[in-house]
Amino acid sequence: MPSLRKKVSSYLRQLSFYHEPRRHNINENAFVTKYLQGQTHLREGPPIIYGEVPANLPNYELGKYESGSNSVICCYSGPNGGLTTVKRTEKHLSVPDDDIDFIDNPEDESSDESTESADQTSSFIDDSALPTEWNRKSDFCYGISDSLYDKNQATKLKNGDPIADCFGIITRNDSAILAVADGVNWGEKASIAAKSAVHGSLHYLNKIIFNDTKPFENLTNKTEEETLSNGSLNLCETANLVSNTREVFVSLLRAFNCAHDLILENEGMLTTLTIAVVLPLKQSNGAQDSQYVCCVCNVGDSLAYVYSQKNGIRELTKGSHDVNRNRDMRDALGALGPVDGINPELSNLTLSITTLHKGDIVLVASDGLTDNFDPNVCRFTVNKKPEKSATVREKQKRTTIRGEEVKAPESRLDEASVQKPPVKPPRRSKPRSSISSASHSERSNSSVEKEVKNNSVQSTSKAQMENPLKAHFMRENSLDEPKKSDKENNLNHQKTPPNKGSTLGTNQAVQAYRIMKAKTSLDLRSQPKIQIMRNEDGVPYVTPIQRYELQLLLMEDILRNGISGRDTPITSARKLCENLLNFTMSITAAKRRTLEDQELYFDNRNGLLVEVSDNQKKIRRKRALEKVQPLPGKLDHVTVVAWNVGNVG
Repeated sequence: MPSLRKKVSSYLRQLSFYHEPRRHNINENAFVTKYLQGQTHLREGPPIIYGEVPANLPNYELGKYESGSNSVICCYSGPNGGLTTVKRTEKHLSVPDDDIDFIDNPEDESSDESTESADQTSSFIDDSALPTEWNRKSDFCYGISDSLYDKNQATKLKNGDPIADCFGIITRNDSAILAVADGVNWGEKASIAAKSAVHGSLHYLNKIIFNDTKPFENLTNKTEEETLSNGSLNLCETANLVSNTREVFVSLLRAFNCAHDLILENEGMLTTLTIAVVLPLKQSNGAQDSQYVCCVCNVGDSLAYVYSQKNGIRELTKGSHDVNRNRDMRDALGALGPVDGINPELSNLTLSITTLHKGDIVLVASDGLTDNFDPNVCRFTVNKKPEKSATVREKQKRTTIRGEEVKAPESRLDEASVQKPPVKPPRRSKPRSSISSASHSERSNSSVEKEVKNNSVQSTSKAQMENPLKAHFMRENSLDEPKKSDKENNLNHQKTPPNKGSTLGTNQAVQAYRIMKAKTSLDLRSQPKIQIMRNEDGVPYVTPIQRYELQLLLMEDILRNGISGRDTPITSARKLCENLLNFTMSITAAKRRTLEDQELYFDNRNGLLVEVSDNQKKIRRKRALEKVQPLPGKLDHVTVVAWNVGNVG
């Protein structure tokens, strides 16, 4: 499969020649061209089923899975401390009811200890500063987050700081919880909202599904009531608290409610949230390959995927957005936090379920990563222009003359552009009067017809001396009817091929080497390829569904071949996260380099750089933003967290 190396490098070269006219090479986007011509396509894997409530989804029985604090293999969060930089006030939790709730509505409980670590998030926190229990990662359990924004040349700080994304992951040998939150807009409160959402949801799920609260003990302010009742929820730490996927989805929805409560408690703003829970399925008798089930709940535009060497990449959160319509990337479609002052926006909250195999890689990413694989954002394609309706086209073809509506004549250019089918050779069985080509119909003089016949006979005899097969073709398609004796000779010798050393005459050789085939035949090799519509710059048009499928294929190509196109396919979660992040850095490099130009911040006065006023900085930056608009990529915070199912590559 062709790599994306040429496409990325070509767009980086365009930055140096920005003012030169762009000459697009149609072979440059060979990957996109092959897809649009039907030469490559997405592969099918296990189906992904989604709905709005657990009752709309199939209910699978779960197998025995590990639980308790001693079974944790990986426990990691980020960036800059991740969920560990916010704390929560522990509320008393009784044993959950057996009835199925979709979103709990608990009573509002306020606390004076709302935000104790808001100041900590503004400074960078390395992984070495993480608590011991939250600094456990590996090649098969990994997460990474970074900023794609440009650096302010005056302050040497990145625009958009602090990073408003947060990820968290807790894994065991046979199960995992992955979460990503993307704070809406910039600022401290957006970062607090994302970290609070991951903190509240992971704490609830790790306690309700895996009977473990140890990673959160030092991150919780406990009341006396909770301290006295701590540990009374379950007597056996290794007991499985959920037995089927219906209960998992109920726990996910309640975890979203806990996430929203903690956002309000810490006075955060809005954030998206996507959580994936992977658990082993109950195996049937005789089953050799262990299967897993992945339950996903998401609100907003942070998305989840599963990647495998066999089935490629599939989006688990496909039901949360309409792939048949072009999405407005400025609209997150939903968010937790005080959207209207206290309530969240759950318009696109979606539950999804699918089956997995050992070795598959589950990943959850923010829109800063997924949008930079959009072919339109990469400037590989453009949206297809909306076609005019039939009524509009009909009105344009009609014109009114003296009050009467008549069809307008077709353009001569349109007639010339339509290729006429070739004239079919005449058949000998029809009367000679009815067998005439377009040139013969114009000539009614019999002498002209005789001249044409004589010329055809002369050309046939000449062709016989040059090429027997050509002579046979000319005789079969000439206007003269062959003699009866010739037909009989042909029948007698059509099955006898000429010997290599024979001295047969020309006519006998043709008759002996006759090839019986139909008058008309289809040459499959000369069939035209699908025509790709392109704009004036040569960039192909795509429909919304083509744009969506190309996005997945581009991600899969990076995971299989890397940016260079010569890398080996990835087999670990760490390599997956690094490859995806490196591509987003490469595709947005041109924009960052333009916005980091020193001329936007300084004037050169007698060889000295003098910082300009804030007003001048705004004016110059506005001009620079207009300049980088046509360049590929989207500047944003980018986050991805991944896990190898079963902790194997």
